[in-house]
Amino acid sequence: MGGGICVRGVSQRVLSVAIIICVPVLAFAQQYQKLRDRDPDLAAAKQMYAELQQANFHYGPWYLMSRIHISDAGFSESGYLPTGDQGDSISLSVEAPQRLYFVPHKKTIYTLSYSPGYTFFGNDRTNQFNYSARADAHFLLNHLYLDVYATGIDQLRAHVSDFNRLATVRDRSTGVAGEFKYSSRTSALFNVNYRDAEYPPDRYQPRQTGSTAAIPVFLLDRTERNGRVSVMHKTFPLTSLFAAAEVSNYQFASATYKDSRRTYYGGGFAWSSGRTQLRAEAGPMKLDFEDPAQKDFQGLSARASLSRTSGPWSVGLLADRDLGFAITQANNYFISNSLSLVGSRQMGRRLTLRATATRQQDDFDQPVMVSGSAVDRRDRISLYSIGAQYGIRRVRFGADVGWFERDSTIFAEEDSGIRYVLHLSITP
Repeated sequence: MGGGICVRGVSQRVLSVAIIICVPVLAFAQQYQKLRDRDPDLAAAKQMYAELQQANFHYGPWYLMSRIHISDAGFSESGYLPTGDQGDSISLSVEAPQRLYFVPHKKTIYTLSYSPGYTFFGNDRTNQFNYSARADAHFLLNHLYLDVYATGIDQLRAHVSDFNRLATVRDRSTGVAGEFKYSSRTSALFNVNYRDAEYPPDRYQPRQTGSTAAIPVFLLDRTERNGRVSVMHKTFPLTSLFAAAEVSNYQFASATYKDSRRTYYGGGFAWSSGRTQLRAEAGPMKLDFEDPAQKDFQGLSARASLSRTSGPWSVGLLADRDLGFAITQANNYFISNSLSLVGSRQMGRRLTLRATATRQQDDFDQPVMVSGSAVDRRDRISLYSIGAQYGIRRVRFGADVGWFERDSTIFAEEDSGIRYVLHLSITP
């Protein structure tokens, strides 16, 4: 596991902290206002047994995985996109994620994850504690896998889209996810959950550029009821076809005019030849607002991913088109199109070289008034970087350097320049 620290130049303070603490770097960069993520719990469940093999401690039916991280909120293993308040200041999070497994029976596994953390800011902001927690009960029956879970989060997150700032999110959710295997070739995946998300004003929240005025992120406070089901059939030796349906209901605490219902029906395929995996899904999506004065959305939603491993080379490609809720004047939502490419080459046992390229464009539906004129808002974000990591036993370290650029049709300033990301990780 790894992560990074980013400033406009390599700061002496960052190097000092990294050397003194000497712990892993990891972050959770994501656009938290996105409307959905497809089957995230099932993907995690498939890795559960692999995680048991990597546990630090094992005593009878008890397993413990323990880590310590330093992270910058703009970095993740899948990519890095800095936000507007990460240019001239430093934001570091120290975290200690712990995951406890209790395996009383081979078909029943209980897990409890807790990650306390502390965030340091390189400006006049007040430092703060953070945490994330999750409890799961996994049941692995002959034809049915069931995961009953509950989560709690109070963390600083990067919101690249819309207001382009760091913000603290408090999130509570409960749900049931699982897989029903009808036959060796046919299965159904499902996930139903209830979520309550808010941006508490007593925590670190974003401010306007060059001002102490707060950005009204509280407009995104909401409760959600989400459901998804997909049926997959292995039609050909290497290819599975599937159909999926989703429905979500959103109720906003302050911006009640955003109360809405989202529906999605689509399908796709998954192809695997061992070294190469390809998955694609697309279909029509509708976002219907309860307020008849608001403009509904109807359009295409799609997602495709490709991964390929050949000898020392690994390549990953991800393309996505989705909606996110917005707070910019009359806009209730934005349409996000993103493309990411990651490539790496293993140079012997210890050295890994890698390169990344990320582009994203967010289109807002309603014009925005700028200096008395109506302007269609469009944001473009890009980052191109190269780097290396070197491993010695349980320690990995390295760095990435790249060119970041962001521009918008409604903001006078443009953000661009060289970004550095330092990596340091230790697996106990």
